[in-house]
Amino acid sequence: MSVFDLFGKEPKQNKIKRGFDPLRTNQAEEKKSPIAIFSPTSYNDVEDIINALKMDKPAIVHLTELKTETAIRVLDMLSGAIFALGGGVYEMEKNIFMFSPSGVEVN
Repeated sequence: MSVFDLFGKEPKQNKIKRGFDPLRTNQAEEKKSPIAIFSPTSYNDVEDIINALKMDKPAIVHLTELKTETAIRVLDMLSGAIFALGGGVYEMEKNIFMFSPSGVEVN
């Protein structure tokens, strides 16, 4: 019998708080492909591509599923994002582009 049994209270549970540790790596991220591949179907998919670029992942983008006007808008937005991130854009084939963030060299 403990003191808590006498008063009818449950002991407090200590919750473990985890702070952000920049040196700790996520194993799920390590298993992912180093290059992200996207086939956007609308302009709304641009945000996912930019998020991958911000995480320093090169991205291959297939614009073949888009109308010409939408593909131009997507390409313009991604070109601006990669310029802001200090990276580069390379046309691999017609309507297929590779965006590489700063520090990733493409030969």
